[in-house]
Amino acid sequence: MRHGWLLVPVALLASSPLASCGGTETCAAAGCTAPAAQPLNVQPQNSTLLVGVNRISIALLDGRATPVTAANVSVQIVAPGGASIGVRPLEDIAPVYGGIPVYVGIATFPSAGQYNYVVTGTSSSGSPVSGNAYVTVAARGPELAVGMSVPAIAQKVVTDAGVTLSMVDSGVPPDTWHDVTVAHALAAHRPMVLYFGEPGFCPSKTCGPTVAILKQLCTQYCAQLSFQHIEDDIPPGPAFVQPNALPNNPAFLAFGLRSDPWVYFVNSSGVVTDRFEGPVTLDQLTGAAAGTLAGHVPAVSLGA
Repeated sequence: MRHGWLLVPVALLASSPLASCGGTETCAAAGCTAPAAQPLNVQPQNSTLLVGVNRISIALLDGRATPVTAANVSVQIVAPGGASIGVRPLEDIAPVYGGIPVYVGIATFPSAGQYNYVVTGTSSSGSPVSGNAYVTVAARGPELAVGMSVPAIAQKVVTDAGVTLSMVDSGVPPDTWHDVTVAHALAAHRPMVLYFGEPGFCPSKTCGPTVAILKQLCTQYCAQLSFQHIEDDIPPGPAFVQPNALPNNPAFLAFGLRSDPWVYFVNSSGVVTDRFEGPVTLDQLTGAAAGTLAGHVPAVSLGA
């Protein structure tokens, strides 16, 4: 991956332990003093957050940068003016992604500006944990956003003369999503699932598990959606995976991507309905697929 997706150091503008209401109330009823919440090192993982609905991901570490496993994790989102705009549940993806301490969810931002993530949860020992971090929300970003039309790109596929599977897929084993182009699916008004990543050369170890989850999704939706895999580089290889290096695949660059993995959902009109950066869950992808086929833009609502 180009700009190391997982656990990118984030300059936290503030990080302070917060009281756990649940623990305090329970202990108060028992006539004892509730333990102070253990501070979390909260690291937002999205490279871009835009006005509107976003798939968000957050890494949780302790003061020694050790991954934190917590239950009942949620994030309160505080607007630039200080008002809370809601509390969203977060799902732990560690069981699927080899134990990486990332929690994912969905949130909406009504306007551009700096927002505060206030994260709370319960540690494996039962004690409250909490922390916060600031994120910047922009009106637009470099990547194609939900609601935008995708370009009619004609990426290299195995039906092209002289193109072999190893030239367009670094996975071991490779997937089978290399026989139709974006341009062809657009012309056929066929909705799409576009996976951008190089699973054979992904330092963050998220590309391979993402492919495995997409294959599960394919068993249910490959008859209804065109699944396509677009590598960062053509041909794929470790020589291209250098810090701050840009991909050489025009199809990858056409979406404005500067990291991987990404998963895009596109409806039959060629409009982006959902997008995911980094780890995903099957439930998230299933919801996006169902919403895309139902004609929703975005594919899911905040209540999903």
